[in-house]
Amino acid sequence: MKRFLLMAGVFVSGLAAAGLAVVVMMAPTWIREWNLRQQKPELETAVTVTEEEQSSEEDIEQAQREKFADLLAQNPDVVGWITIPDTPIDLPVMQTTDNEFYLRLGLDKEYDNLGLPFVDYECDLKNSRNLIIYGHNMGVDDTDRFSSLQEYRDTSYYAKHPVIQLDTLYGSQTYKVIAVFAVTARTSDEDFFQFNKYVDFEDDTAEQEYLDAVQARAFYTTGDYARADEHLLTLCTCTYEMDDARLVVMARPLREGESTEADSVTVNPDPLLPARWPSGA
Repeated sequence: MKRFLLMAGVFVSGLAAAGLAVVVMMAPTWIREWNLRQQKPELETAVTVTEEEQSSEEDIEQAQREKFADLLAQNPDVVGWITIPDTPIDLPVMQTTDNEFYLRLGLDKEYDNLGLPFVDYECDLKNSRNLIIYGHNMGVDDTDRFSSLQEYRDTSYYAKHPVIQLDTLYGSQTYKVIAVFAVTARTSDEDFFQFNKYVDFEDDTAEQEYLDAVQARAFYTTGDYARADEHLLTLCTCTYEMDDARLVVMARPLREGESTEADSVTVNPDPLLPARWPSGA
């Protein structure tokens, strides 16, 4: 009996030591992540306003830049902050001259495996009709960076998280999620759909063609979807149903008088998925 108790004590001590080692090893990451989120500017939730209530673009930009002053002093590549309420996505957004720089760099431009969300380098934050933001999915059931976007495959998750808040140097906007779809990132695949080339549209007809293409691929759409004259917000991350897959969540601005509550969901019984997509996934 004494021998058993001794062995049990050694086992428990070993577990405690292992747990302590994990805590010590992860502590710097936890502290860094906590500090990152503490730097969120004091931003008011965006609401739709009438034309008479709108301030000039110059006034809005000046006010926004004042709110982002501390972050800009640390890193002039900061262009905004993205939040999906009640999810882990509450992060600064970067933009530079390519789509790789912040894949493995943090706010201080030091190596960080998690990277930071970043706007497509071809997007004009002030004028593009489709703002595209990328972020890492660190793995199934992970919550870092854009990992929680994978939960939008489930319509019940959308019902709990129907809106996205994007605050930029030029203004603040609440968006409603309207579609979730998957694509291949392999340009060699015959069914490659280069959604991220659509950072702008020549006219409403071109945007409608894009909206139709997305709708055909969507696992589901919400509400009355989107109008061809509306701007879009597109979030993209990796997904692991197949190699080189991407999950895309698309949203459009909250309309005047519209509720931030979830809308009705229209499930697509036969979405246009990449040919390599596993059956039943």
